[in-house]
Amino acid sequence: MADITATYGFLRRHAAELVAFAAVARAGSVSAAAPHLGLSQPGLSQRIRHLEAAVGLALFARSARGVVLTPAGATLFARIEPHLGAIAGALADARRQARAPEVLIAVDYAFAAFWILPRLAALGEAVRPVPISVLAAQNPAASLPAGPDIVVRMGAPDPAGGETRLIGERVSAVASPGFVARHPGAAAPADLARMPLLGLSGAGGWFDWESWFAHFGAGAPAGLRMTRFNTYDLVVQAAVAGHGVALGWHGLIDGKLKEGALVPVLPHVAESPRGYFIALARVPAGAAARRAHDWIVAEAAGEAGACAGAPAGEPCGGAAESLPEAPE
Repeated sequence: MADITATYGFLRRHAAELVAFAAVARAGSVSAAAPHLGLSQPGLSQRIRHLEAAVGLALFARSARGVVLTPAGATLFARIEPHLGAIAGALADARRQARAPEVLIAVDYAFAAFWILPRLAALGEAVRPVPISVLAAQNPAASLPAGPDIVVRMGAPDPAGGETRLIGERVSAVASPGFVARHPGAAAPADLARMPLLGLSGAGGWFDWESWFAHFGAGAPAGLRMTRFNTYDLVVQAAVAGHGVALGWHGLIDGKLKEGALVPVLPHVAESPRGYFIALARVPAGAAARRAHDWIVAEAAGEAGACAGAPAGEPCGGAAESLPEAPE
């Protein structure tokens, strides 16, 4: 009993620091992990230092892009990560038992604002009488509390399969009609160098301006005038207001294109194998969660159309496509 008490005593004192350590290990940097934990960057760094002092080992080493795990840190992360996930899941299950039934959908901010919200009433009808809760985060698969019924994420296909592609990644440079009228003559990506650009800070796993320029065989021009925002809906609002050129994801900005609030600045459309993918997060899935999942997949498939070679201004998201489970 004394050994158990000693072990639990150490865990009790450092549980929050272990969670902080795991979050930084997943994110690859303190600055990226801090917002998801509701901590400042110095506060999170302090927790990591306290844990390193407690175990007597350096767990991270600085790199050009953030931090990397030391061998000792990698060993610790490999041992605690599965158990932290299991504990978080068990706590979420316990909390769900005390709540009224609902369907929890985890999405990123952009998908919530531009895809879910315009269809929320119809989605709600599909799962009545069970209510829907939308949980939004920049990286919902990694940073939201455990326990969602459905996860919609943006990124590359999961090699393990079991997901359905909702929207393929097709990205154009877009701006308001008034902005285009004030900045005429753009014919190639390099022409955007003389215009103010609007970007998403902390972008990762999808096109940013640098990779968009590179897609067309050109490096990002020097001296870009860039204003960055931390959520995509702010980027789009700024573009609609005429403040600059934004990257527009087809399947998300279709409504703005149809309204004429945004127009393509160039005919160039960058495409990748990435996209939005949906998966049921709980096994077995509840009946209402299954109905919500199937409705979203059907809605995306019904609105997609044929995307190959579509003009930049034509709304097109890429047909919903089921990805098979990976062979065992």
